[in-house]
Amino acid sequence: MERNDYGGLIERWKVDLIRVRARRLYFRNDEIDDLEQIIVRELLKTDFKPDAAGGSSERTFVIAVIDRQLMKVKRDRRRDVRRVNQESRSLDDERVFTEKNFLSLSRTDKHDVRLDVKEALLKLTPAQRAICRALGEGYTQAEIARMTGRSKAAVCAEVKKLAEKFRKWGLSDYVRPRKAERIRRHG
Repeated sequence: MERNDYGGLIERWKVDLIRVRARRLYFRNDEIDDLEQIIVRELLKTDFKPDAAGGSSERTFVIAVIDRQLMKVKRDRRRDVRRVNQESRSLDDERVFTEKNFLSLSRTDKHDVRLDVKEALLKLTPAQRAICRALGEGYTQAEIARMTGRSKAAVCAEVKKLAEKFRKWGLSDYVRPRKAERIRRHG
C-alpha cells in the first residue's frame, strides 16, 4: 500500500502516530489515508511552543491534536447518521418501493436500495417528498392535487420531474406507485 508523501513538511513519526491513533479508535484502513491528510493539515497549522505547553512534551501535544481531530470526525459522522435516521423515519419511505421489485432482492440489496432511496428523498423538497409518500400509498395524481390544494396539472408536472430525478439516480424501478395497493384502496 502506497502511503502519503509530505515531502519533508512533517516528521514521519507524527504521520505514524496518526495511523496508530486512528486504528485505536477503530477507523478502517481505507479511511486512514484521508484522515491522515486532514490531521497533517491541522498539525501544520498549529505550532508546539514548549514554553506555553506547561511542561508537556511535543508528543503529548501532537497526540492531543490528533485525538481532537479524530473525535471531531466521529462526532460529525454520528450527527449525520442521527440526521438521516430522523429524516428517514419521518419520510416513511418503505411505502414507495414497488412490491415486485423490492421482494425479489436479497437482504443486502434491500438494505442498499433503502439507503439509496433515503438519500434520494433527502435531496427532495418537503412538498416533493409528500407527493412521493402519497404515490407510495396508492393515491392518484388527482387525489394528491385535492389533498395538497394544487391543480392536477401542477401535480402531474411535479410527478414527471420526480420520475426524471429518480431515473437519473437509477431508482426508477423501485419508486413506482403500487397498482395493487391502489386497487385495494379504491377497488
